[in-house]
Amino acid sequence: MNGFYEQDLADIHADAFEALAAAASETLLKVLPVGAPSKRVLDLGCGAGPLSQRLGARGFSTWGLDLSPALIALARKRMPQAEFHCGSVLEAEFPQAVAVAAAGEVFNYATARQADGLSRVFRRVFDALEPEGVFLFDLAGPGRVGAGRGFTEAASWAVGLIAEESGDELVRKITTFRDAGDGVWSRSYEEHRLRLWPVAEVMTQLVSCGFRVEELPGYDGMAMPPSLHVYLAVKPG
Repeated sequence: MNGFYEQDLADIHADAFEALAAAASETLLKVLPVGAPSKRVLDLGCGAGPLSQRLGARGFSTWGLDLSPALIALARKRMPQAEFHCGSVLEAEFPQAVAVAAAGEVFNYATARQADGLSRVFRRVFDALEPEGVFLFDLAGPGRVGAGRGFTEAASWAVGLIAEESGDELVRKITTFRDAGDGVWSRSYEEHRLRLWPVAEVMTQLVSCGFRVEELPGYDGMAMPPSLHVYLAVKPG
């Protein structure tokens, strides 16, 4: 992996690519237990904190985790009162919580080189949840590549993307350009690898951990991209 949401891409993501996490927060708020406000929600792969920000505004205590130091720094700046940590979802210790969310292909990234990591993180989420606690997340499956190429720009930045899918792996090659001032533009490059997970396999692993699970049509108010699947799992009481 050539970098992972280093400063340029982290800033651009926080500026324009948080709609998925925002929609996930609305879905989560609809399924959380009555009386849950003030209880803890784990925000795995929290990015700059868009989901935590919305949950916090509704009275929840949030605990965020992300692999990118640049994104964690942005999250802490947005929500200095919240708890954010830099680390891997495959290694960090999870505190007890009423809900766990992972929006934005978090587990696809985490398991790119550790296929057994998915079942392990599912078990740790199960252990961290209170009885009747909810686990909301998305995972990309085969066919996620879509058009394969994309370009997005704003006044002070531009992002070019080439995506290549082969077997159970998706590779995204991301080039960013940012206005550094005085007519100078900086260029950076990152290469992200994701493991793609078929729906049936994800369901089987969740059930084997003890969850009740269903696949949702998507997050509230958002049309889902190709082969991005949303799961809602509940730990029985």
